Amino acid sequence: MDDTSSPGRRPRWRLLAGWALACVIVAGLVLALRGQDWSATRPMVTLQALPFLLLSCVVNVAALLCAMMSWRSVLADLGHPLPRRTAAGVYFVGMSAKYAPGALWVVLTHARLAQSVGVGALVTVAVWLLNIPIVLLTGMVVGSLAAPPMLGGWSWLLLLPAASLAFVMARPTLVGRAAQAGARLLRRELTTSGSGRQIRAAISWQIACRLVSGLHLWLLTLAMGAPVWQSLVVSIGAFALATGLSSVVVVLPDGALIREMVLIGTLSQVLPVTAATAVAVASRAVCLLTDLLASGVCALTMVSRRWRPEAITDGVTELPRSG
Repeated sequence: MDDTSSPGRRPRWRLLAGWALACVIVAGLVLALRGQDWSATRPMVTLQALPFLLLSCVVNVAALLCAMMSWRSVLADLGHPLPRRTAAGVYFVGMSAKYAPGALWVVLTHARLAQSVGVGALVTVAVWLLNIPIVLLTGMVVGSLAAPPMLGGWSWLLLLPAASLAFVMARPTLVGRAAQAGARLLRRELTTSGSGRQIRAAISWQIACRLVSGLHLWLLTLAMGAPVWQSLVVSIGAFALATGLSSVVVVLPDGALIREMVLIGTLSQVLPVTAATAVAVASRAVCLLTDLLASGVCALTMVSRRWRPEAITDGVTELPRSG
């Protein structure tokens, strides 16, 4: 029996590793909070803007759930369909490590939590690697809504990510084969569903995440007096483009600075630069607040249930292992 199945037999080094990861996450969150200049959000802190801010938080929570479902779909395609509540616990608590510099901490935290529910570290790393191109491609495709005015004659470049995404949707089995090939290079075995249907689901959920998350930015632009319909298209495209590009900049906590620069440059189409700056910083605050809310609720749920594998994986056997 694997020692991870019995909390009483857990090796001391794993216990220490868990506490070390927790300390890194807390330190990253403290640095993220201290490193932000929140003064730009003062125009947003009014009674008139409060409803927009609150609704923006609610919308972003919905976007986070879509992102979790995308991650869960990739995991299912690799042969590990987890119940939604279990997947949410692993995903959201693990993603809280993104505020520490470097993507390594997210992978380590996800691997640490996933092992307690029977998912191996290799599978967790594979999910992370497969999720990067999905996030990037969907971000670029949805981001094309706002990019043409910025790119001008180079707008044809936007066809490349769209063509790549269409190819993956048409031949999703290639994703699983690529993951298997990578595992064989490491002399490991990695099972996949074979059909790739879950990869299509992952892409669809990620596109939904891009569209919904852009709505939270749109609400913030409305609070600053942006034109309704023009700012809707620009906001959805701007946030998708910003988060897609910042996802590949793994050395910065949650794409800090890169995301704000893209948002300010794109939103300047519908707002003055000072107002666009206020919206970009307010968006960071909304995302940080909702990230903490989601990870906090999941962490409390995990603690209350004592995060026992036998208690949270009972539903796995009830799920069909469809691909």
